[in-house]
Formats: sequence, structure tokens, C-alpha cells
Amino acid sequence: MRRPVAGLALVVLLGLTGCMDDGRTGGTGDRTDGSDGAATSGAAEADRTRAGDVVRDLLAGLQADGGRPTSATGSFRGCRERFPEGVAAVEYVASARVDGVDDLAAVAPRLAGLGLGEPSATDVPGGRRLAVSDGGLTVTATHRPAAGAFVLLGVVGGCHDVAADDQDSWLARAPDDLTP
Repeated sequence: MRRPVAGLALVVLLGLTGCMDDGRTGGTGDRTDGSDGAATSGAAEADRTRAGDVVRDLLAGLQADGGRPTSATGSFRGCRERFPEGVAAVEYVASARVDGVDDLAAVAPRLAGLGLGEPSATDVPGGRRLAVSDGGLTVTATHRPAAGAFVLLGVVGGCHDVAADDQDSWLARAPDDLTP
């Protein structure tokens, strides 16, 4: 009985190693756009630039309307795992809080003015959320009246593959200060 179990364990182990990914070829880290790391890096950096510009523009507009921006930051985070551990892809995430905004009425025209499309409104626990996306970036504004007179802004870029050798450098970057 021990031999069949040992043989089965070997088959399972070999099957698992076939799923492992070095971020360059095969497995879950295949570059979805058929590009090399430089092109992937360029797309992630482009999302970083666009997301930062969107947050700064929204904050400047809401500040002109009497809002007080706080905690405006952005950074890369993992968006897809690599087996057995690690990150196969990163996305850029920017966020900010704007105090002194009582509802989403002031935010809606600012979101519409981004040129990403018409924002859609949805209910969230305790409040409302406006969201707009152009496929590359998703921008949200959330207000929960019971929490106070503020709006939370979020911008998320696309999920871009990274080589296993580069994952730590993407995640170790210092957060960006997106204060206008």
C-alpha cells in the first residue's frame, strides 16, 4: 500500500511544480499582452501617472468647492498571486479623503468631467457610491452620511503582469503623495 501512495504523492508533486510560475513563461504569469517586462512596466507606470492626475484634479476641484483634502496617497499593490507565494501582477491604487463634503452632489460633475464616461450611482452600506470606468482606470467616490461630512475617493488602475524577479521592487516603492 505504501508504494501507490508514494507514487500518487510524486504525481501530485510533479503536477504542482508544473503550476509554479517564474513570471517569464508558462503558468499564471504569462504576459497577457504578449509584451516584455518593459512594456508591462510602461503600462503600470502610465496607470500610476493617470491615477495621480485624476486624484489631483478631483481634489483641486473639490477644494475649490470648499472641501479639505487629506490622506491623498497612491501605491502599487498585488492584484494576482503567483504560486507558491508572491505576486504575479500589480495595480496602482490611489485614495484620498475630502472633508467638508456633505454629499455626492458636488462630486458627480467632477467625475463626469474626467472624460471617462458617465458615473453610475449605487447604494453601499450606510451611503452611496459613484463610479466611473474607462476600462483602464476605475474611479469611485463614496459618502456615508452617518460617518461624517467627508467623501472617500479611490482610483484603481489595471492589473499588469510582473516578472518574479521584479515583484519586490514594485511593492517596495514608497507611497506617492497626491496632495494637489
